[in-house]
Amino acid sequence: MSENINPRRPDQPLILSVNPAGVGAVDVENPTKPLPVLVGPLNLKPWDHIDLYWGDAAVPVSSYEHPLDAPPINDFVTLTVETRHLESATDPVPVRYRFTPFPGGTSEDSEITHVRVKLEAPGGVDIDPATPYENEALHPPQVRPSGVIVDPQGVRAIVAPYPHMSEGDRISVTWAEQRIDHPPLTAAQVALEVIIPIPAHIIEAVGNANDLRVRHEIRDVVGNWSKRSPATAVVVSLDSP
Repeated sequence: MSENINPRRPDQPLILSVNPAGVGAVDVENPTKPLPVLVGPLNLKPWDHIDLYWGDAAVPVSSYEHPLDAPPINDFVTLTVETRHLESATDPVPVRYRFTPFPGGTSEDSEITHVRVKLEAPGGVDIDPATPYENEALHPPQVRPSGVIVDPQGVRAIVAPYPHMSEGDRISVTWAEQRIDHPPLTAAQVALEVIIPIPAHIIEAVGNANDLRVRHEIRDVVGNWSKRSPATAVVVSLDSP
């Protein structure tokens, strides 16, 4: 007895963003450089047609037609999306393509890729371009306990809420140049202060200082970088062993 077997749908498109987790600010910073999207592999013959759909739009954002004078191929095709079409979205955006063989063949829709689009960097827009690696829109971290640090135990940095704070943000604090990475933010932590303990062994390793600089920075789920915050100056005077 024969069985009806549904044909396999074309593979989902691959968005060639800088960060594989999604589309970020760096992908759209040059308006003349479109975002590449890889589709296929497909058996392509002259005049076969591909349409790429982004989000819920009924009209394709990019198309390809295999040239009449080109040989048949079984390969991938790179389509491009003008970055002016892209907008940030809370939920991942569906992306798919439709392959239509010539002449008059049945169109096939690909599997869907869901891509995160977040074009705003955590911390907001840097208000002083004269300091290319520092973002003055971020508040310096608070260090507790306040005053002179005389005990390496119980020290913590407090990061204030910042523009475009989002679930999945990864905050890092530097104590002098020693880095402490905080786990990705949960949804419950968004819009709240974030308390980051400074390990005692780092404070002891850096040692005493009259002007120790403490900063923080953030990277979000698609790789957008906040730049470094302005520094908080700390005095450390640990008791000698």
